[in-house]
Amino acid sequence: MVKLDVLLKADLENVTNLRLPEDENWYFVLEFEGERKEVYLTPAERMQIPNSRGEACMVLGSKDSNKAASVTFLKSQSYSKSGTFAPIATFECRGCELLEFQPHGGWQCESTVSDQTFEDIDLTEGDWAEYDERGNESVTVYSVQSRIARS
Repeated sequence: MVKLDVLLKADLENVTNLRLPEDENWYFVLEFEGERKEVYLTPAERMQIPNSRGEACMVLGSKDSNKAASVTFLKSQSYSKSGTFAPIATFECRGCELLEFQPHGGWQCESTVSDQTFEDIDLTEGDWAEYDERGNESVTVYSVQSRIARS
């Protein structure tokens, strides 16, 4: 079992509390039985781990043996530390390892110049821009990077 943090770094302009909700798909590259696989999981989902009393948000089975691997979501938090790597989530992995986090769509954030909330932000290309009409300012998230680190 290993606990891994998903770390995010982004430059934020007039934005705070950038977050990916637990009911959205989170995209990863993981290693399972020596192979790299692109997968997505939804932290809010729960499935039974075979031959266990536990639950996880993702369970992988082996074709060659009865081995099962699982990824369990432990916690998440919003990102507000512009230009600095900071944890946005922690996962527990058994029998596999998260190697890379790939930001896609579904993100949310709040404006720092008004009470406006923005939803369904797509960070696939590494940046996002919008205009906060209530605050009369642009809001942007750019230079998005991520990495996985042991917790």
